[in-house]
Amino acid sequence: MELWKVSQKVSELSDLIPYYFFSLVSSSLSLSTVLVGFSLDTWGVIGIIVISFYVVIPYLLFAVPVQVLFNKHPKKFSVIYFCLYIFFSLPAVFIYSSVLNFDFSMDILTTKNYYAISLLAALFFWFWDSVFLQKKSSAS
Repeated sequence: MELWKVSQKVSELSDLIPYYFFSLVSSSLSLSTVLVGFSLDTWGVIGIIVISFYVVIPYLLFAVPVQVLFNKHPKKFSVIYFCLYIFFSLPAVFIYSSVLNFDFSMDILTTKNYYAISLLAALFFWFWDSVFLQKKSSAS
């Protein structure tokens, strides 16, 4: 791909980049707030901030590329998009938790927390994507 084509694509996305950022930050804060709220530790606001930094990485690696793809054909609160976010959330949570725990066994797939976190991660990202980007993309 030629350099001018790349810069043209970037300029097309540049007006949407703040909305991607707001969606990413809102999703990370929402998920970390729920995780801290359901944990037995009393981490408080510090825990939300710290966990948000951990949560933003899988969102950047797995969800944002899917989000960019979905925003080519914006659909606000699409159930199909939600199901696809769940589909991509399952391996993302598995890989990320395996790396953080240094345990690459399949035992994590038998825990309820794995499925709960995967579902919540997809739900929050889908919600904030629909709030910030789908509406903005369809208006463009």
